Amino acid sequence: MINLDREIQAPSGAKSLCKDYSWACANTRSSGLPEAREKQIVKTINTRVNQKICAVSDQSQYGTKEYWTLPTQGSGDCEDFALQKKFELMQNGLDPTKLLIATVLDTNRSGHAVLVYRSSEGDLVLDNVTNKIKTWKETRYLFLRIQDPIHPDRWVQIANG
Repeated sequence: MINLDREIQAPSGAKSLCKDYSWACANTRSSGLPEAREKQIVKTINTRVNQKICAVSDQSQYGTKEYWTLPTQGSGDCEDFALQKKFELMQNGLDPTKLLIATVLDTNRSGHAVLVYRSSEGDLVLDNVTNKIKTWKETRYLFLRIQDPIHPDRWVQIANG
């Protein structure tokens, strides 16, 4: 599992996330599905969202550097992919406390956002740059901050991040 540290300020684009999308900050545990079924759903939705959404920067689409929103027009950037995946996974019965948005530096050390699925095998990353679901260590990303699993309206720094 990703080691969590102290509370930290939310990413600039996520400051109104809970106000705009209250479900994105839900901390009510659902009854849950068997984990084998959850993993099937996670894999299906990760691939489907990656295939149906066209990657476009916020600057190109909205004329601003950061704007976190659902990709309702069929395009968006990394955090929009993560939000769409979280939304669809919750609609399919996954426990929202297992679905956390994280900000990272990718292998080129560029800012990036991913959705983390907390499974019994550890934290798995749903990324818009690949359909392959990897452990957080396999991504070779530098994890910076993540939604707090207990209070998803807060963000926590990742230890050694």
